[in-house]
Amino acid sequence: MGVTRRFVLAAPALSAGACASLGRSALYEAARPMGNSVFAHGVASGDPAVDSVILWTRASPRGDEGLDVVWEVATDEGFVSIVQAGAARATAARDWTVKAEAAGLLPGQDYFYRFRAAGAVSPIGRTRTLPMGAVESLRFAVVSCANHALGYFNVYDHIARGAFDAVLHLGDYIYEYGPGGYDGAAELPDRAHEPAHETVTLADYRARHAQYKRDASLQAMHAAHPVIAIWDDHEAANDSWAEGGENHQPEEGAWGARRAAALQAYEEWMPVRPFAGAARFAHAAYGDLATLVVLETRLHARDRAISFNDLAALATQADAVAFLRDVVGADQRGMLGAEQLTHVRGVLEGTRRPWMLIANQTLMAQVKTPDVAPYLTPETEAALRERWSEAEGFLRASRFGLPLSLDSWDGYPAERERLYAAARAAGVGDLLVLTGDTHTWWANDLTCADGAPIGVELGAASVTSPSPLSEEMAGSRATSLGLLVNRENPAVRYVSGRSHGYLDLTLGREAGRATFVAVDTIMQRRYRVFREASFRLVKQDGRLRMKGPRGLSLFERFLF
Repeated sequence: MGVTRRFVLAAPALSAGACASLGRSALYEAARPMGNSVFAHGVASGDPAVDSVILWTRASPRGDEGLDVVWEVATDEGFVSIVQAGAARATAARDWTVKAEAAGLLPGQDYFYRFRAAGAVSPIGRTRTLPMGAVESLRFAVVSCANHALGYFNVYDHIARGAFDAVLHLGDYIYEYGPGGYDGAAELPDRAHEPAHETVTLADYRARHAQYKRDASLQAMHAAHPVIAIWDDHEAANDSWAEGGENHQPEEGAWGARRAAALQAYEEWMPVRPFAGAARFAHAAYGDLATLVVLETRLHARDRAISFNDLAALATQADAVAFLRDVVGADQRGMLGAEQLTHVRGVLEGTRRPWMLIANQTLMAQVKTPDVAPYLTPETEAALRERWSEAEGFLRASRFGLPLSLDSWDGYPAERERLYAAARAAGVGDLLVLTGDTHTWWANDLTCADGAPIGVELGAASVTSPSPLSEEMAGSRATSLGLLVNRENPAVRYVSGRSHGYLDLTLGREAGRATFVAVDTIMQRRYRVFREASFRLVKQDGRLRMKGPRGLSLFERFLF
């Protein structure tokens, strides 16, 4: 029998240790808290430009009066050569957070910074401005989805140890849930969320951000690298859109007030340039090597996502085809909005560089739900229906080959085509899309509706949040389910929910390397790291291609 993608599923007991043959690293231990009583939340920098960077800290109050805070930037860690300095005032109006733009800096340079207040000195942070002119290589850490209650932030700890130009944080920096908010995931008693209820008010979101910023591993990452960040949904509410969220209830007040509170707390507590509650349209140019566009796809222009529950009434394949065409594919369904799309088009048309990157929250590739019927017994199907309120809709999606996630770009295909059209109009057919949200590793080919290739998508797993393809969520068949998704979707070259980690992305003049760096545990502060998988990124005939996979099992390599 000839071997085909369809044949390769005969691995219900395939080992999840596909990458273990590379061995594991030495034992690491997560960082200790860096701050003191005044600077208990550490320091951070972000949104670098060629001549400036945003510096952030919080000066813990000692009463109701404001607190004067001095900031300093130096070319050396001993602060012998201080090149910029200034002062700001911490007040209750901004929850005692301080943000300053350190300007007048040189491009492509490392700097050290610190704060002083009330006789105390903050931890020292390292940052880096954007380069200008010829750039030979870049290295990013790409990360998302850190639920404080579900595990230790060992992923952040390891990022802090690396030599990165910047960290790209793709969202779900905090989670809004109260106790037990993540169904099926065990919470650690010493990591329980504060406040002990779902965040709704400004005070709630501020307290949640404060808790996260007290984490030593998160502090270490921020102190080591500048961060370019954008929110996803959990900074406000699960599966949020412009006019609501999946877990926002009428008794919790007006959605507009909750969204405004979430964005105010985010702007206060994150090292980002002020955006005053508006959509955050960020972009950066790394010399002549790379253009980075950061998308906002959640809180300003997104229409409500279609859920599996909306599919439960589909009775025939004809019903499914009509639903996909008329409802899912409706031209008016949007995620970006006209203003942001115009901004993206302008950035892409600005200067053509070897690497054109899009930092994005949700899965962009076309991924249909595989047919799981042959692998379900009546007992397992009954258990699925009992455990999951959307099981009926999922089974219809599986039966009719509908998208695996309608909260992703597959739920907004007309908007995806508008984005692709903007890229093509700018002469870009080799996008490198970086994606978070799914808690799962992805390496996908991207194509337009007419079949033309448009780029490659790399999806980073999570810091702590569980993948639907993990044993924690899918049981012993998790690996087989991943193989099934891979086999049934030509766009998917690799997918895995086996581990937590981050994407280590290195880009050179002619090629790049994407490495999925995983930690072996989030249940304790001592951990090891290993390579989940890695791929070469090469340009051929105007296309971006993935080659040279490493760390894959025999079946995964064949499906790649």
